[in-house]
Amino acid sequence: MIRLLYSLLIVLMLVSLRLSATGSDSEKVLVDYKLLYTYSRDSLISLWKKKHIPRLVLPVRYAVDMYEITYRGLWLDSSYVLAKGVLYVPHAQKPMAEMTYCHGTRISLQQTYGVNDLEQIVCIMHAADGYIAMFPFYYGLGGGEKEHIYHDAKTEALSTIYMIKACRELLQQKNIKTTGQLFLTGYSQGGHASLATHKIIESHYPEMHLTASSPMSGAYDLAGVQAVVMDRHYDRPHYLPYIILSYQYAYKIWPGDVWEVFKPQYRDFLQKSFSQPRKIDYDRLDDLLPKIPCDMITDEVYNRYLYDTSFPFTSKLRENTLLDWAPKAPIQLCACYGDNEVLYQNTVVAYHSLRKNSDKVYMRLFGKNLAHNPCAPFAILKTKYFFDNFRKGKKHPERFSLPKNLLLSLAISIADKQEYKKRKRTGKVETNALAVRGAR
Repeated sequence: MIRLLYSLLIVLMLVSLRLSATGSDSEKVLVDYKLLYTYSRDSLISLWKKKHIPRLVLPVRYAVDMYEITYRGLWLDSSYVLAKGVLYVPHAQKPMAEMTYCHGTRISLQQTYGVNDLEQIVCIMHAADGYIAMFPFYYGLGGGEKEHIYHDAKTEALSTIYMIKACRELLQQKNIKTTGQLFLTGYSQGGHASLATHKIIESHYPEMHLTASSPMSGAYDLAGVQAVVMDRHYDRPHYLPYIILSYQYAYKIWPGDVWEVFKPQYRDFLQKSFSQPRKIDYDRLDDLLPKIPCDMITDEVYNRYLYDTSFPFTSKLRENTLLDWAPKAPIQLCACYGDNEVLYQNTVVAYHSLRKNSDKVYMRLFGKNLAHNPCAPFAILKTKYFFDNFRKGKKHPERFSLPKNLLLSLAISIADKQEYKKRKRTGKVETNALAVRGAR
């Protein structure tokens, strides 16, 4: 009898350890929530007019409550950290689908909410049409604990997954019903984060029941396609020190002082810019850094990156590359040919890699002259149409209706011509680094 009880105790301990490492439906992670604001339907209609958003394309059906969420998320060492996010809940008297938007690159630690944050408007757009919309700040951002680890698949995914868990706790408390559909999307870094979340949900949290994802303009091939910007003119040189410092913080990949990775003339400036409290805007940072990213690191470090296959930094980039896995839920990958920041070839490589393992992976490339920011509104529309088709129970959700296809094609064509004229005036007709010189 004693031996039997001892065996049961061991089993219970193992189960407990398993749940603490991977999470479970019974795990409580919601720490606090606060209703920040209610957007009336009339105020949203006024906002749509101000932002020139056609209601025919993105309808305003509901008023929306905006909540600040504080939750516990799983950290790299399996401890918990406090994290933040924003939840948008429509005033709808019916079960609703859930969508999560993963945001793009942020350096500043200052918080913004609602219509004051351009990316959160994406969530408001979905919520106004009847989606429960979640906007997680990655660990270390938005008032959360720890430092943000830039382009780290695991922490991007865990911060998103535990935000979803926390929001579901709140929805249950308030007796708000869902349809059981869960969608993931995000732009730029958020494209990388949403694809990472898709992968980790399916491998470790299948009980979350992911319906589909639509990553947009993400750097999925960090060690390959995206790495070619290292030694050529690049509009966003701050990406390099951000990722170096992030990986050092999390994984200690350089022995000694990490600032010695950078040339002396950049060390003090970078240390001031990336130390807390970070208030510098990345546009300002990019203006003050060399336009060829490798010019800010020492020759010794750069040569190791080029020729040492065991170099820890290169190994970590490979580890955070999101290729060669087998997705179960459908994926739509969106990008623009003219993207000057996250090269569209990331999307091409990811599509062909994932398509080998699943016939539910789709690719939407468009906008020959649309750079990173002008591309976003059209990728967001394609994403919403993709999700809407699932919500409506369409047999082929990857197929858009003829009116929507025509409307999008016309709008993209007009924007593309405008961007081409703009570039011609400024002398920047070509923006994609790979299109100019080819991959290394």
